[in-house]
Amino acid sequence: MGHNVEGNGHQLNRPYDGSILMWVGAWRPRGLVALAGALFVLAVGAAVAGIVLLRGAPSSASTSFEIGKWLLQLGTVLAGTGFITAVLRQAEVTRAKREAWTTMLQDLAVGQDAVEGATMRLISDATAETYADLIEKCRELRTLLRRIMALPEAYQHDSELRRQLHRMRVYLKPLILEYERHYLRVVRQHRLDEMILEARLQESVKDSRRRAVPTLPAPLGQPLGVGRLLSDGREFPALATLRGDFNRDEIEFFPHSEIDEAYERVKALLRRHIGMKGRRPAAIPKP
Repeated sequence: MGHNVEGNGHQLNRPYDGSILMWVGAWRPRGLVALAGALFVLAVGAAVAGIVLLRGAPSSASTSFEIGKWLLQLGTVLAGTGFITAVLRQAEVTRAKREAWTTMLQDLAVGQDAVEGATMRLISDATAETYADLIEKCRELRTLLRRIMALPEAYQHDSELRRQLHRMRVYLKPLILEYERHYLRVVRQHRLDEMILEARLQESVKDSRRRAVPTLPAPLGQPLGVGRLLSDGREFPALATLRGDFNRDEIEFFPHSEIDEAYERVKALLRRHIGMKGRRPAAIPKP
């Protein structure tokens, strides 16, 4: 999807296509739980009725005695069925939870990678388009984090998972606000840069006709107005912090940066819910 950097100053969020919606029906299996409970109640009722009939039967050959035996057998079958239903349902709930947490972990990794990729593109070519793309990825990641925070396990304010998710959202928020604040200035500078670049390229085309091998003039290989503007840490402090936290050699955030520490902590907590163990492997030293 292309990015339209001219408009009302707001990038519309694309529909989030990551499947992290929790299966409420699976997490709160009221239907089958009620069925298992009903089976147990019926089993108890049948057993009680059977015992009463057996105790009141005049002889072991009487009809009431046979009915009592049948009711006891029925109660045993109902109790076993209810127990098996409860066990199978619990296994299904556990599996559903694990799959849901796994999906969230995967979506979180994809969202973080998208922000890191957009950061690398901005550093390589700081334009209004790459800047807008970075902010869009930040918005999508914040939306994902908010969805996770709405889950019961992260709803409590003293939850460690909620605290780390909030920590990531707090880091990303100034970037978005900064973008909104400087939107018109960046977009119009971008248009001016394009006009200047086109004019200079046309001049270079005329000059190149006198040369055997046309080459790009050195000044045209340098950042233009938007590139210099976005590199100003006083005008864009949040963006400057993001740049400082980014490792260009590894195309990821530094391990001890605020955003990466919170991200790794959230991953560890999600893995705990899944039942996974292990930590991020140490970086392999370069030869």
